Amino acid sequence: MDRRSVAQDFFFELMRDSQRVRAVYLAERERWIRTLEVSGREEILFELEMLLRGLDRFFNLRNLFGDVPPSPDRDFRDELKSARDSIHRAVHLSRRLILQRQEQALLFRSFVEGTLADDRARARLGAELREQRTPEESLFLLRAGLMAHLGILDHLLRLDFAPQALFLDVGRALQHELYVSRYFCPPTALEFRGEYDRVSSVRLLEALRTLEDDKKRKAFALALLAAFRSLRSLRYVPAPPTPHTRRVLVILALVRSELLALVGYLEGDLPRLCATPEGVGPAAQAGRASATPLRDALIKVAPLLAGPIVDRRQLDDTRDELVEATKNCIGALAAGLDPTLDRKALFEDDAARLELSERLRRDLWVFAEMCRHTAKKLEVAQAGISVAEPLRRFAMEFRDVGYQLLRHSDRELFDRFLDLLEGWSGGRRGESSMLRAQRLRDDCRRFAEILDRAFETVNKRGELKGVGIDQAVYDDALKRHLTISSPPPAN
Repeated sequence: MDRRSVAQDFFFELMRDSQRVRAVYLAERERWIRTLEVSGREEILFELEMLLRGLDRFFNLRNLFGDVPPSPDRDFRDELKSARDSIHRAVHLSRRLILQRQEQALLFRSFVEGTLADDRARARLGAELREQRTPEESLFLLRAGLMAHLGILDHLLRLDFAPQALFLDVGRALQHELYVSRYFCPPTALEFRGEYDRVSSVRLLEALRTLEDDKKRKAFALALLAAFRSLRSLRYVPAPPTPHTRRVLVILALVRSELLALVGYLEGDLPRLCATPEGVGPAAQAGRASATPLRDALIKVAPLLAGPIVDRRQLDDTRDELVEATKNCIGALAAGLDPTLDRKALFEDDAARLELSERLRRDLWVFAEMCRHTAKKLEVAQAGISVAEPLRRFAMEFRDVGYQLLRHSDRELFDRFLDLLEGWSGGRRGESSMLRAQRLRDDCRRFAEILDRAFETVNKRGELKGVGIDQAVYDDALKRHLTISSPPPAN
């Protein structure tokens, strides 16, 4: 069996393996976010969970002060203000992810619970919500808890002094609120979510796809996912002239924490996961080379609160150092996968973004044409379902690169068709091969229309404006995929 048919969606398997909670809840959450009619829902979910992760790490004093303990008489009101700003933003984001009709229903149920005189009925109604049977209920319950913490912090911040013990107690109570969330418990440093975690580089996706060693492929992909997530988080520390919010301290503490975890993974786990009976080989060298810029930057950039923050320049310098180090880390990992790749090719090449969109546009065009070609072949009465083999093989290749460049919300329709192609040789009990061929032909025609619409959407991207398609290149790609492993003609 083809290796791609066994691991048809490598990144899905990797993220599922990384998850520390029961997969059934995250699978349900993925279905919910796909059907949610909210503009920019993946970005909203990423920012929300970034802030939840940040709040989880912010109350670890090592993320703020490093190995130097803070003075016993230090006033923690500024830190509490940063936490409050993050909670306020998280409440706002969570409200945007619940549709108005569902919001009204949940508010009404909460209102009824608070007005019931019968404690048994009141407890029963409250228990139903605390079960968190749906992502909406889980998010509503989390938001209610965060709003309660906002009220507590508002009163605490009226104090003239906030000691360290108070700061840590607030953190423990807040962490408990996060950990009991069934669908939105914040992921750990090397735990990933399919809704928004990406390796945002065509060249890296291609390098991962061509790796024959699945253990090495998984080990490098996990490191790349962690590095790209940190880069994405650092975008929320804005550059001038946009003013900083108090929550940038929480975001920078989060990135510092996650990069420290990534250093440990690169120096220890990556070589171990890539080890063979002959030894660790080049993987250990690649791990050390990619960890070095991160370690150097974390040493160079003092922990956020080790000294007073005198101006925004200090925060901007911290962000810039961490961005540069993370890009250097990704460049070293890329060189470990393919010696022809480096940081410059990935981040300093002005054509990189254009290359990503162009690759997706070309793959969508080829996919649509192959669907139409396969449907036409299946019109022949004697044609067997085996004529779909070139399309199936292209679909498996598409999973590894083009599919990863799609928005998460666009993936569901692709998932259905890709799963259909993966099981094309099967069929319903008692169904003839002719009927299976007819069903596949109809599905190919319908999916070609979906691909055409996706192609037009990608074609409107800003980086593709004024960039026409090279029809000869597209035709060559189509011809190449149509001739790969084509079945022999029927006798």
